[in-house]
Amino acid sequence: MFIKILPYLRRRFIDAPRGFGHPVPAAAFDHEFCAGHWQLLDSAEEHVRYTAVAALIRSHHFKSKLLDAGCGSGRLFTHFQPNELASYHGVDFSAEAIRQARATLPLTAILEQGNLETWNPSTRYDVIVINEVIGYFHDPAATLVRLAGALEPEGILVISLYQWGNAAAIWRRLSRHFKTLHATVITTPHGKKNWDLRLLMPITATPGTCP
Repeated sequence: MFIKILPYLRRRFIDAPRGFGHPVPAAAFDHEFCAGHWQLLDSAEEHVRYTAVAALIRSHHFKSKLLDAGCGSGRLFTHFQPNELASYHGVDFSAEAIRQARATLPLTAILEQGNLETWNPSTRYDVIVINEVIGYFHDPAATLVRLAGALEPEGILVISLYQWGNAAAIWRRLSRHFKTLHATVITTPHGKKNWDLRLLMPITATPGTCP
């Protein structure tokens, strides 16, 4: 019995306080997308958050080459006009999410199933969005550092993270590798839900220093 709860104890008392995430199998996401669980992202409160994410991207890049890392069924794409993005590349762990995205998004959207903890970009982007998925990475900082290698010189990361669990620890872990250019909190009308929305850039090492 004790052996069975060891992974939980390690995650709860060792990994989570250090800013590590909690990976979930792709099959679990496939089941949830098939069951319609993620339709909750169509709610009015989620619409407010998606609108804020899109507005933050517009305020820093026009006609951006955008990587939606953890795109789900592609909801973020629908918050842009056809001429606002130079390109859209959505990647998600769930094959079912990608199937749903392909059923609704135009052919110009590049959609791909992949595990973002191992998936390697083949091109460069102006903006990489990590929208409510960073907590599912075992090591969020390591995954973002690798993905950030695909940013253009003035490229940015846009991160949305629900204020729950070990979110504060994840932000602390990221701060070792990224500087925050903008930070705001998105709150539902009744104040029941809060999301941190931040714009990050990699910390560039200078000669004689360590990042």
